[in-house]
Amino acid sequence: MPTHDMPGRSAGDIAEALDGRGYAVTRRTVERDLEHLRSVMPLEVSEAERPQRWRWQRARGLDIPGMEAAEAMALYMMRDAVNAHLPSCFVEALDSRFTQADKTLRTLARSGGAAKWSDRVRIAPSHLVLKSPHIAPKLIQTLQKALLGDVAIEVLYQSLQDVEPQRRLLYPRGLLLRGSSLYLIAQQQGDSVVRNFAVHRFSSVRLRELEPWPAAKFSLDAFSGDGPSQFGAGTTIDFKAQITERLYKILSDSPLSEDMRIVEHDGEFTLTATVKDTWALHSWILGHAENLLVVKPVALGDTLSARLRAAADAYKTP
Repeated sequence: MPTHDMPGRSAGDIAEALDGRGYAVTRRTVERDLEHLRSVMPLEVSEAERPQRWRWQRARGLDIPGMEAAEAMALYMMRDAVNAHLPSCFVEALDSRFTQADKTLRTLARSGGAAKWSDRVRIAPSHLVLKSPHIAPKLIQTLQKALLGDVAIEVLYQSLQDVEPQRRLLYPRGLLLRGSSLYLIAQQQGDSVVRNFAVHRFSSVRLRELEPWPAAKFSLDAFSGDGPSQFGAGTTIDFKAQITERLYKILSDSPLSEDMRIVEHDGEFTLTATVKDTWALHSWILGHAENLLVVKPVALGDTLSARLRAAADAYKTP
């Protein structure tokens, strides 16, 4: 059933779609079923249109009978988390669930006791969370169709290096949420490399159903594991650094990698780990600059040392 912001579907269209999934029904049967469902579910129909078309109402959502306090609290905490990370077009799809959680918690509050959870629980992110860029819902819907149907798209995309949006033909491979930004993983026509494209930088997206699809295989898990999802070539490196006791305690709770080892000798702590050389790793090292000295790879240490000197020079008093 289409969402409220999409064109509705006729009973004939729905009957045809059901038949394609192995459910042989007539258009008239679908019409009767839709009228019945309309009495118990938030569906709307275009009465003046012929044939009539059906879709969800804007405030769609079903009450969840018997939602308990633990479920309501989990949804309540989830709302804080997704608001900080997911684009608004995704958060809105969960609004009805969050509303039901609020209703449950308010009902419990009136009964006393365990009731004040909503006043006593918050999520505090462990890092700076940037506001999610605005993404038009219709743009997301078009990308979803392209991804699920292996359909090429023609886009206007403005990278950080472009002065104006550039027209590109892309073959979508996946969606990746990194921090508060959503990225389309796609291959561009004429380019064998799969790359990241920030979704909020698309000004238009159009399906190109007749465009031939590349034969090359792709794995989103492999792409993420190789490092490009963290903005880098993703080369595996043997990382070695001198760290302070403060950072040692932090990494003892949350290791940098599966094979991380920290050896203490005469009050000095040496860290070794196999990691991916990515932008995310560089940011992490710079965030702990006063507690960490890169020993190997030497080239990585030199790169970060130059960045730290440049930052220190910028803070010098004229």
